[in-house]
Order: sequence, then structure tokens, then C-alpha cells
Amino acid sequence: MHEIVKLAKKYSPKLVKGYSAGNISVVDKKSWLEVCDRKHRYGANLRAYYKEWKRQPMEPMKPSFWEWLDDESIEVAGVPRTKLERETVLYCDTAAERQKFALSVQNGVIVRDSGQEIVETGPDGWIFVLRDGVLYGCQKETKKIPRIHHTSFVGGECVQTAGMMVITGGVIKTIFPHSGHYRPSEYELLVLLRFLVKNGVDLSAVDVDVQRIQKVYRESVNGTLVRKLDNAHFWNAYRVWYFLEEKHLAWKIGLFDELVETVGKMTDTHVLLERAEILGESTVKEMNDDASEKSFHDGRSRAFSLLHPAYDRSTCEGVVK
Repeated sequence: MHEIVKLAKKYSPKLVKGYSAGNISVVDKKSWLEVCDRKHRYGANLRAYYKEWKRQPMEPMKPSFWEWLDDESIEVAGVPRTKLERETVLYCDTAAERQKFALSVQNGVIVRDSGQEIVETGPDGWIFVLRDGVLYGCQKETKKIPRIHHTSFVGGECVQTAGMMVITGGVIKTIFPHSGHYRPSEYELLVLLRFLVKNGVDLSAVDVDVQRIQKVYRESVNGTLVRKLDNAHFWNAYRVWYFLEEKHLAWKIGLFDELVETVGKMTDTHVLLERAEILGESTVKEMNDDASEKSFHDGRSRAFSLLHPAYDRSTCEGVVK
């Protein structure tokens, strides 16, 4: 079990509800308050109140955060009580509630289960999660109340993967593996691509944002990082799938561990060669003789050595062999 899962379980069993071998993506720490709140008030507002509660002096009878929050006379600067209570997030806890957002793949086309309508997301795309082999999605809603986030579809339970898709006429055009609530990893993107391929989706014309995989730098404008959507770096989905499958296999068979060990040995050997073979002992000796004593600005002379080989030639040759 991953450390984040253990930590989440310790914080609240609700955070690991639905955790299984396939549904391994746990809600990010920043959203824990939102998930655990019985009213599911917006996480950013709850965090502001939580910080205020933490600033309160520790006393033997200090109430828990939730008990303290129940005092309606408490307000935090910048987040009035009315704002805290008004801004809530939709959480679908029952199968019937979730079914309204369920999607399926029919002949490679994405449709809504509820009315069999072909999905048309528009250029802004839809957010989605995959849980127990079922895809859920709709437009992200941040302007209306209740808000709709990735956690909305399955009540904040663990999922297989999450992200955003742009779909035109039921055909997936672009995949963004972004979710502030679930923070999908490379493996979770691989899970999505496997799901799509298994269900007959043609990925030949699908673009996937790989800025996290490729560690693409996000520029800062006026001290603020540009949005991920404005910093996208695309690969074809099949290329991403093949790449992640190979990388996953390499991790699985321990190839990366061997690679780290091998590179370490090669680096040591390279240093030895550079010192003793390429420069040559005579060159090193000559440089050391020239630099054996140097005068510094305080007028004192100090002896030191430049490029003095840590091993003799025989030792170096033994390592190379």
C-alpha cells in the first residue's frame, strides 16, 4: 500500500473509500477537507478556515476543527461565512446519482449512457474519471453552485485515473492528464490509454499532453506559473501508450535499478580514466608541481593539489577490466 494511502486512511477512512487493486488514485491532500466535510464546502474556503483554526492557541479543551467550524460566529478575512456556506461541491454518493454522468464507448465513439447522445465537449473539454472500468464525465463547473469537480462523479472515492478530454462528434481529439484533485501519475495515464484501446478507440489522431512526462518547464508571468493548458506539449496517443508500456515494463523487471547501478559504475570508471589515462600521470604531476604553492591576497602561501588521481594506473585498469 502506498504511503499516501496509509496517511489518508489514518486521516479519515472516508478518503480511501473504494480503494482496491485497480482504483489506487487517492484524492490529493489539498482536497481532504472538502471530501470529509459533510456539506462538501469548497476546499479552498475550508483551507482558509483550517489555517485560522491552526493559529488558535493549543489548549487542553481546544475543539476539533469541525467542532470549531460549527460556530457560525467565526469568520475569516477574505472568506466570509456566507461565501463558505454558499460555495459547495456536488458529490455523487449513490449509483443512481453517478449514472447521470456515466459514459461508454460504442464502436470507438464516446456516448452518454443516460440518453445515448454522442458526446460533444466543445473546445474547453470535459473532466472525467475512470472507476471500476466505468468512465464518468461532464463539463467542469466553477461558476455555478454546486461546483462540479473530478471528485463529484464518485463522491471523492478512489479512482483508476482522471483528467480532461476534448471530444468532437464522439471522437476523442485531445487528452489532458490533469486533475488538481487526483494528480494522475504516468501509470494512471497508461491505465486510461489501455482502457481506450481495449474498448476499440482509435488513437491514431489523438493528441496527449505529455508536459509532465517530458518535464516541460512552465514559464512564469508576473510571478505566476502559466496554466498547464497553455503550456501543453503534445505527443500522439499511440506513441505515449508505447512509451509508457515500455517504461512500466522496465520498472517492473528492475531495469531502472540496474541502470542506476550501471551508470554509477560507469561514472566512477570515467572519472578514473579521465584522471589517470586521458590526462596521464605525468601531466597531473606537472600540474601539481606548478600549483604546489600559491600566494593568496592575505600574503600567505598554501600548498594544494590539482587533479591528483585518487587511484594509481593499475587500480584504474583493474576497474576497466
